[in-house]
Amino acid sequence: MNHVRLLLWKNWTLRKRQKVRVIVEILWPVFIFMGLVWLRRAYPLYQQHECHFPNKAMPSAGVLPWIQGIFCNANNPCFRYATPAEATGVVSNYNNSILARFYADSQELLFRGTEFQQLGRLWQEASSFSNFMDTLRKDPGRASGRGLKIDDILKDDEILTSFLLRDAGLSDSVVNQLTNALLRVEQFVHGVPDLTLKEIACSQTLLEHFFIFPGQRGAQGVRHAMCALPQQRLQKIEDKLYANMDFFKLFKLLPTVLDAHSSGIDLHFWGHVLSMVSEKIQELLNRPSSRELLRALSPIFQDGGPSSPSQLVSIVSDLFCGYPDGGGSRVLSFNWYEDNNYKAFLGLDSSRRQGSHSNKDPMATPFCNTLMQNLDSNPVTKIMWNSVKPLIMGKILYSPDAPVVHKILKSANSTFEELERLRNMAKAWEEVGPQLWQFFQDSVQMNMIRDTLRNPAVMHFLDKRLEDTQFTTKHILNFLHSGCEDRYEDMPNFDWRNIFNLTDQGLRMFVKYSECVNLDKFVGYTDEEQMSHEALYLLEENKFWAGLVFLDLYPWTKELSHHVKYKIRMDIDAVERTNKIKDRYWDPGPRADPMEDQRYIWGGFAYLQDMIEHGILKLQTHEDQPLGVYVQQMPYPCYVDDMFMLTLNRCFPIFMVLAWIYSVSMMVKSIVLEKEMRLKETLKAMGVTNGVIWSTWFLDTFLMMTTSTALLTAIIMSLLSPVAFGFGTEYISSYEEQGLGLQWDNISTSPLEGDEYSFLNSIHMMLFDSFLYAFLAWYFDNVFPGQYGIGQPFYFPLQPSYWMSARCSHSHTVDLGNPFFEPEPEGLAVGVSVNDLVKVYAGSSKPAVDCLNITFYEASNLSGTTLPLKTKLPLETQEALLGI
Repeated sequence: MNHVRLLLWKNWTLRKRQKVRVIVEILWPVFIFMGLVWLRRAYPLYQQHECHFPNKAMPSAGVLPWIQGIFCNANNPCFRYATPAEATGVVSNYNNSILARFYADSQELLFRGTEFQQLGRLWQEASSFSNFMDTLRKDPGRASGRGLKIDDILKDDEILTSFLLRDAGLSDSVVNQLTNALLRVEQFVHGVPDLTLKEIACSQTLLEHFFIFPGQRGAQGVRHAMCALPQQRLQKIEDKLYANMDFFKLFKLLPTVLDAHSSGIDLHFWGHVLSMVSEKIQELLNRPSSRELLRALSPIFQDGGPSSPSQLVSIVSDLFCGYPDGGGSRVLSFNWYEDNNYKAFLGLDSSRRQGSHSNKDPMATPFCNTLMQNLDSNPVTKIMWNSVKPLIMGKILYSPDAPVVHKILKSANSTFEELERLRNMAKAWEEVGPQLWQFFQDSVQMNMIRDTLRNPAVMHFLDKRLEDTQFTTKHILNFLHSGCEDRYEDMPNFDWRNIFNLTDQGLRMFVKYSECVNLDKFVGYTDEEQMSHEALYLLEENKFWAGLVFLDLYPWTKELSHHVKYKIRMDIDAVERTNKIKDRYWDPGPRADPMEDQRYIWGGFAYLQDMIEHGILKLQTHEDQPLGVYVQQMPYPCYVDDMFMLTLNRCFPIFMVLAWIYSVSMMVKSIVLEKEMRLKETLKAMGVTNGVIWSTWFLDTFLMMTTSTALLTAIIMSLLSPVAFGFGTEYISSYEEQGLGLQWDNISTSPLEGDEYSFLNSIHMMLFDSFLYAFLAWYFDNVFPGQYGIGQPFYFPLQPSYWMSARCSHSHTVDLGNPFFEPEPEGLAVGVSVNDLVKVYAGSSKPAVDCLNITFYEASNLSGTTLPLKTKLPLETQEALLGI
């Protein structure tokens, strides 16, 4: 113990002389862990609320719910409270969307009302009137000799007759001929002729062209009387004619020219219905859903459209999804690197030929090829495109190519058939669109409607009906504006052409993008081997969705058995792997990452399974509309998401090494320096054993590291939560990450699935390492003591002489008569005492010095007066003493 105390005092004295080293040894671990403290503060604990996920519609639920679910659940949002579809009897999560609420309000105010149902009668009357006008244009001879009596289309309180008699100065016979004349309707099917009344009245041909008079003399009498009048009076007669004409009677009686039983158009009924509908529309526009719809669509109608793609996606999301503010949080997965999934994430899948995606697809349109090249050129969109390309452009292979399989796939293919019909309807716009434009722009019907609405009597009547609304007849005319005439003042620059152009752009864009979707997906092969060969080729092009193999069926099978067995073969990177049932590195949170955790859905496996099984059900049950399927992810309780601990879990061991690497390196330096300066050999010559030296170094380093650890613990305990920081190895961090912490009951178990190693094993290994390193230090220190030490042979642990002291057989009795022995001096303190010294040279079995005992006292000296003593000793003895 005296030796240990003296060595510790020696080391402490050296440390006091190296104050900087002491400060660094103590504060360096503190500095390292203060960085972790800062990271802890920078990334605090995140309290994640409980997660409720919207359900996912399968194709059997319908095309619209399926597409709506894909778009709205692309990032699988997490909501704090239960979603609507989790309630009993509810399957849709999108009833709160703008379009859904607007549709519900429209149903309540319009579609369920009697006024809206009466719009069907208006449509029938308009269709009949349009057919009547087409007939007159195509076959005007059918109305030959027929017409409308002018007196029948005048107002009941007309003043035209009195004006002609009193103010115009026409005779009774002329006025009677005019009012009883028939108006040739077929001459006005192309619009009102651009002729003045003077030109018509003075021409016998024009009079007979537009009117049918009761007799030949009647036409001549009217021509002579009317032509004699001045132009100003004739203009007044024309104005009075228009003012006294009853357009309600006109549209009511027009179809009777061809069919006496036709009812024509009842403008009074039209006015009543449109007035009631306008009130309902006004109420609908005051609903919050209408205001939100207009606000959401306003960026689309602005010049240039939405400012960015993200704004367009946000608009579509508000219209179709209607999620609460924030749209739900997204829960990320941190296990994406498992099982080489990072290769698929980075596009390094060896099953796909690199660079093949940049080649143009001969089956795609130029627009689609350009679009795909743009997607492949961006690293971010490339990852997304590689994931969805098999679903959009990929093929579904199947075997065997049997008649019964064709029946199954025909029933299963209903989803793609509906999408094909939708695309064909959009393509029909390419033919219908120009015709619709021509109809609204310059058709006879629309021109007549515009001319009718401009009539003062009609305009006055409609304005009275619309006086309780914000609209007038001028608003209707402004909406029907053709661009040729001037607009009314204070009217918005918005008409049917804006809606047409927007619809045209939307449908044409839909057609261009829909042409990039391959809807002819099913391709049959004779057997599974041929199918697999083609699948490998499609994999290189990333155009392989899946392969269907129907078992126990043959190419000639025509009937479906009651028990159908099939398997779905897919690319391993498109679905989750089957060599595990849990993540190896567990972290808190649900499996909610759409690209990694839900590959069976977004990879297309679940969609294909749903289509095939419903196809089988339709054949087995003979039901055309089986129930649709929605899949619902289980909710996940609230949890603590600690990004700091997740990161620390992977790098904490290196921090432990760095924290005390300076202390260890200084200790090694001191030990090496002690050997270089021959201090260790001096201590051994003074009787200090090797074990004492190493024990002292251990105690010295242990005390310094304990001091820094205590200071570090005090700082950490004052700044960090006990459960927020782990001490030790990676397993401590793993348990802390899981929120459990290392406990006595789990010290012998692993936090990793399928791992048999534990923290207790780590303790055992560290204890074993401690003994192993101590043994190695002891062994190499004896074999390689350095320049000034005496090394032991490599097999010295096997020598009995190392473990047992040499036994000398001679007597320790001093023979005073022998000149080689001196009596022990009295009163002197012993300085150096050598007992049983043995020296054996290499190559000789006889010891040169055999059991020499000699004592040196503090007052003695090997030189000077004791020189005779030295000369009396053998040379080998003198060399042995000098070695001491």
